[in-house]
Amino acid sequence: GVLYLMEHEEEYVFTLPSAYARSILTIPWVELGGKVNINCARTGYSATVTFHTKPFYGGKVHRVTAEVKHNPTNTIVCKAQGEWNGTLEFTYSNGETKVIDTNKLPVIRKKIRPIAKQGPLESR
Repeated sequence: GVLYLMEHEEEYVFTLPSAYARSILTIPWVELGGKVNINCARTGYSATVTFHTKPFYGGKVHRVTAEVKHNPTNTIVCKAQGEWNGTLEFTYSNGETKVIDTNKLPVIRKKIRPIAKQGPLESR
């Protein structure tokens, strides 16, 4: 996928995780798994996000780890771990940490252009 942030003139190219159907004979649910790569050529930053699938025995669901890198200097500027739909802990290269509970973030509705004004490769 490609995400263009017009106000910053930044273009992010990214891959998507795989989706796995689980418990299809009981109460079905979807689990994300695999690596996602995000790159911005303009800023020189990239990120690798790994969605960890739940082990067969034990373990947690929705676990994720991530690493943000400044490519020109080959410096890791931030690491993250936690649940993508719960609490995430960020650790920065200067030693600072930050915890975000995604359940407490405000819900912001998507802003999209009317379909008639969208380009041929855009979608809702």
